[in-house]
Order: sequence, then C-alpha cells, then structure tokens
Amino acid sequence: MIRGLLFIVLCAAVCLAEKVRYDGYQVLRVTPKTENELNTLKNLESSLLGEQLSFWREPTYVDRPVDIMVSPTLREDVVRLLGRRGIRLSTMVEDVQKDTDEVEANLRPQADFDYNNYNDIDTIEQWVADFAAANSVVTAGSMGTSYEGRQLNYVKISSGGSGKKAVVFHGGIHAREWVTPATVMYMAKYLADGSADATRLLSYFDFYIVPVMNPDGYAYTWTNDRMWRKTRKPNGGSFCVGTDPNRNFATGWGGGGSSGSVCSDTYRGSEAFSEVETSAIRDFVGGLGGGSGVAMYIDYHAYSQYWMTPYGYTTTRPANYDQQYAGAKAACDALTAVHGTRYQYGSVIEVIYQASGGSSDYMYEGQGVQYAYALEGRDTGRYGFQLPARQIQPSAEENWAALVAVCDYVYANLS
Repeated sequence: MIRGLLFIVLCAAVCLAEKVRYDGYQVLRVTPKTENELNTLKNLESSLLGEQLSFWREPTYVDRPVDIMVSPTLREDVVRLLGRRGIRLSTMVEDVQKDTDEVEANLRPQADFDYNNYNDIDTIEQWVADFAAANSVVTAGSMGTSYEGRQLNYVKISSGGSGKKAVVFHGGIHAREWVTPATVMYMAKYLADGSADATRLLSYFDFYIVPVMNPDGYAYTWTNDRMWRKTRKPNGGSFCVGTDPNRNFATGWGGGGSSGSVCSDTYRGSEAFSEVETSAIRDFVGGLGGGSGVAMYIDYHAYSQYWMTPYGYTTTRPANYDQQYAGAKAACDALTAVHGTRYQYGSVIEVIYQASGGSSDYMYEGQGVQYAYALEGRDTGRYGFQLPARQIQPSAEENWAALVAVCDYVYANLS
C-alpha cells in the first residue's frame, strides 16, 4: 500500500505547475502507544513524500503526539493503514485550505506594514529600512544574499557604549512558520520603545535581529505553496528543490533526525553549510566573536510551545546544561505569567525529537555561545503553521516577557 501511495504523491509533485491549494486536506493527530506503532509512523514518514502527505509533527517517541497532513485523495488509505495496525487517530485541522483562506482574507495591502498581521518579504525588507530610520537606537544591515538574491537583512538595536556582548535571534528559518518573523519584529519594536525593561536590556547587550533567515522559502509560501519549509536551491538533477536549513549546520550534521533524501522536508543538504543562508549566519556570529562576543542565540520556530537547549543530535548534555535549563525555566515562567501559555523546556532531543545539524547545537558547540536556544512557539496543533493573525500580538507579548527574563538571567550568570 505504501508503494502505491508513493506513486500517487510523486506523480502529483512532478505535474504540479500552479499555486498549491490544500482544499480538503486534514491534519490527523496520532499518539503512538507502542514501539510497533511508532515504527509504523516512521515508515510512513520515510515512504511518503510530497504535497499530498507531510508530517507537521514528526514521529519521535511513544506517547508523543504526531501530526500528519493528508490530502483527501490519500486520507482513506492512510486511515485504513493505521487502523489495520490498531493505531487510533483524531482530526486536528478539518480543512487546511480553509485556515489558509481565513489568514489570507485578513492580509492588508502589502505596502503598509502591520505588526498585527502577516507581511510579505518585500514589506519586511522595507520595514528593516523604515524601522532603522525611525529609531535612533536602530541600524540596519545585511549578512549577504540568499540563493535567489534576496537580502539577509537584520537590525541592530544598541544604546551605544563598548564592551557589551551581543544577543542574536531570528525567525523564519523554516519558511511556513509565519508567526516567527512577526513575533521577532514585534519584539524588536519593544526593544526600541524606551521602556524600563528595554533600557535595562540595552545596557546589558547589543541585539541583532534577523526577521527572516530563509527569505526565498518565505516568499515561496506567499506565491506558490503555503506549506513550503525548506530553502529554494535546486538539488542537482532532482525535481525536488531545497534543503532544510535547520539540518544544515555542522554540529552533528548527517546524523539522526535528518534525511539524505532530497525530497524530504528534513533533507540535510549535500554537506554542512551547503546553503548560503546557513553559512551567512555562521559567518555573521563568527564575525561578532562567536562565544567571546555573543552571549545568547535564539532560533524561533513554530509550533508546539517548547523552549529548548542543546543538544538535538545527541543525548549527551552540554557542560553548562544546568545554567541553560535555568535560563529556559526563567523565560517560560515569565512567558506563562502573561497569558497563561505554557511551554515545556529542556534539551531538543528530550523535549521534541532527535534533530542533527541544528542551529542551536552549532552555535553552542561550534561557536561557543554559552546560551543557545531553539523555540517552538504557539500553538499546540489546532492551527499549527497557520496561526491566526489575532494571535501575533499575544505571542509577541509573552515572548517579550520571556526575553526580558532570560536576558536578566544570562547577564547575571555569564562566565
């Protein structure tokens, strides 16, 4: 059955010529209760690739929820396959395209940047320049260009002075996670607003914020495929395009939780730092002095509500795990106090799954940054990657409180 489904999916991918729609697609939630059930899901994940089926939350551990987006064409076969193995499921998202339409119906004219809505890549690029021009503590810069020639823009927020370490964070390394650029730009706004918290944080650190680490992929989610995750660089002669940038960093590259298949959403690339976007952030952090100049690095993702420390590629814990864990706890306690949203925290491999070649592992081990985190923001699955715009501001408010708390902690505990 799996081979037959794979044939359907590959044919659909080859023939695809216009913007992908997800009419009737559903997101099914499965919670494996045994190792056999978990292995069934892992086999399904490795065998079925393409737009007709993808895993929004991957199979990792027994009793850990798995979310599978499936087309109406394949739904009955997938349900039948799981049912034959005694695997129970529920429906998290009734119609993916309906959620997409609801988000897109509320988008504003793109010449007008709106913190409380989603903005396309051109509008975000203009925001970088406008935000710097409007705030004396902000300057704009670029780490280079993406594969398709877009600027890898950042803003630096600094109150001046010398001897301060940096905090670097970014959104949008995975293209479809729209809430992450929206959240980090909102937090940039808070950092520049002159509040007591912002003034204190700027007395500690200089902040470097990259709204969209994967601008080509992000642009593609607006024009061609809302569920696109990877970069947009072609893979040799394959019709499958792109690399998962968060499997493309050097630390643990090629290990478990990444794929050697060019069609996989977790394709790791032909080699570590094969993507210009990942090599750009590597060189940028290195140019700030690595661990000697950067106190903290945060990679914002969605969804699942996790605040994670290294490592993702191994169960071995970092030497300063207790300090990184305490920083995560301080952040999550402050976050929950705002709107009651609860995050789990701990190492990537323990909290979510094994993921080799991830950014936070590399920044900690490869660059020596003492506090390196990967976050999964709102929600826990009802909307997944299509969080309604009305949740952008609450997401930003709680993540701002978390940033204040973790910066206070890091500054007090830097060695």
